[in-house]
Amino acid sequence: MKAPFKYIVFIAFSMTFLFSTAQLNELDFRMAMNYYNNGDFEKAAMYFDKLYSKSNLNEIYEPYRRTLIELDRFKEAEKVCKLQVKNHPEKYNYLVDYGKLMESWDKEEKANIIYNEAIGKIDENSEHIQISNLANAFEKGGMFDQALKVYQLGNKYSSTQKSIYNQKIAYIYGRQGKTELVIGTLLELLEISDSYYSVVQRGLNNSIDLMGDIKGREVLKKTLIKKSQQNPGKIIYNEMLAWYFSTIDDFEGSFIQVKAIDKKQRAGGKRLLELGESCYINEAFDVAIKCYNEIIKNYPSTNMAGKAKAKTLKVLKSKLLAGGNVTNDQLLVLKDNYLKTIDDIKSYFPDFERDSRYISVIRDLSELEAYYLHEYAVAEERLRKLLSSGFISKRIKGEIKLELAEILVLKGMVYDASLLYLQLEKEFKHDPIGHDAKYKNAKVYYYVGEFEWCQAQLDVLKASTSKLIANDAMDLSLLITDNYNLDTTEVTMKLFAKADLYIIQHKYKEAEAIFDSINHQNGYHTLNDDILFRRANIFIKQHLYEKAVEELKKILADYSDDILADNALFVLGELYEKKFNDPEKAKECYKKILFEHSGSLYVVEARKRYRRLSGKNNEDIKSDSL
Repeated sequence: MKAPFKYIVFIAFSMTFLFSTAQLNELDFRMAMNYYNNGDFEKAAMYFDKLYSKSNLNEIYEPYRRTLIELDRFKEAEKVCKLQVKNHPEKYNYLVDYGKLMESWDKEEKANIIYNEAIGKIDENSEHIQISNLANAFEKGGMFDQALKVYQLGNKYSSTQKSIYNQKIAYIYGRQGKTELVIGTLLELLEISDSYYSVVQRGLNNSIDLMGDIKGREVLKKTLIKKSQQNPGKIIYNEMLAWYFSTIDDFEGSFIQVKAIDKKQRAGGKRLLELGESCYINEAFDVAIKCYNEIIKNYPSTNMAGKAKAKTLKVLKSKLLAGGNVTNDQLLVLKDNYLKTIDDIKSYFPDFERDSRYISVIRDLSELEAYYLHEYAVAEERLRKLLSSGFISKRIKGEIKLELAEILVLKGMVYDASLLYLQLEKEFKHDPIGHDAKYKNAKVYYYVGEFEWCQAQLDVLKASTSKLIANDAMDLSLLITDNYNLDTTEVTMKLFAKADLYIIQHKYKEAEAIFDSINHQNGYHTLNDDILFRRANIFIKQHLYEKAVEELKKILADYSDDILADNALFVLGELYEKKFNDPEKAKECYKKILFEHSGSLYVVEARKRYRRLSGKNNEDIKSDSL
């Protein structure tokens, strides 16, 4: 019995010893890392030295090596590096560490020998992870030429694909500013397979600033055109050219390529329809119309032609309304085109009431009649007729009811509109349509001066799942909170709300008259900056951009610390950028948002636009502020 007892005691003692040792090692490691992270290398080295004699080198290798180099203990650092290389002969990246140590020790020649030894290990037996880790180690050390050699050898010895590392190679060329080599390297991938289209596109985007780098842009254009001419049967180069032209907003150039693609693919106008939509979104209205006309000409008796006709009307309407002051005669001509299209759809399709194009054209026409021709009753009747159809989905009907309620507001039938909004709230309780209806219903009561009821609805909407609605609700809530009940009769706020109703009814003169009366009666009022902002927007809607700039500048001069200052800066920047073609002034506005209004909702978009206009990254923008 005694022998087993002694054996048990020995095992227990051994386990306790090992446990205590492990605890001590863990404590030493924590102390070492604490001093290392704080830059106290002398004290860190004391603990690392202890650990080095007891621990697995892998656990402390990197911080220990760096600590020894910081303390100029090069011989000891060399021992550590050589041991790590010996322990892991399959990990070539440790040779780069060894070489960097030699450089720190002023042994450049020895360092180069080691680097060449590392590169020389790449052969047909090398694994992908070995190649990647070695190249990454060189890149981290800023040794791009060596990293390139590694990737090039990786391509050479690859048993599956000779351009497997082209994306990495192109990235390095980009870091070195070798634009032509970036382009050539990436386009090599398309010679292997069209499936690399997205990879090539992404690589070019990351390596070349197509908006700011004019020289790089031209090199890419010439290369793609040459490739397309040399390979007339390969559609992928037309695809690349179409992408290139769209990226630099040259939609005319993109149209030429997409027209060819659509024909080669026998897509029946589908590709042209897609480009037309993109042109419409980017306000390249003339090119959008070209796309649709091409479809109508080449595929006259197809569903695609019907879609193109409907979209043409939508583009024509947007072009007309964006181009300057619109005459009533021009609006009537557009309405006539809508009516002809409706007749065409009815003649082509017996079940036209089911047709999405028919529904879309009717909705667009009702918007034109209500908002621009002020034919409220006609527009209302069109939408009510659509709603009586048994072929429309519940969701589309919800959208149409929202449009109908807005027309009722335009007619001044605000309480009828409110009832419709309430129905939609109940019908689409957990849906964006319901949230939108709740917000618009709150606005109805704002227009008629029932601010307390309006505020109660807005309080609910501030937590809306839709960020846009929540922000709109917050803005309206702040407007009411800041200005309601500031005078005993509450007349001013009610007048202001009535002017807002006139604005959505396009009764701009009536709205301006109210704003003038508020200023005349009160002189200074907390609504003054809001009035200036509203007036600026009225001028923009009427295409009186110089007058809009004057109002916005007044806000920045007299109310620079108020809540609307960032809004005014953003709108002003947009006017300079898009209407006056003055990128320098636009940049100044966006830059002020970044540095003087860092909490603004416009910061993200302002930074994006500033970068696009100046070709600068975030670090460049920061340095501009110093």
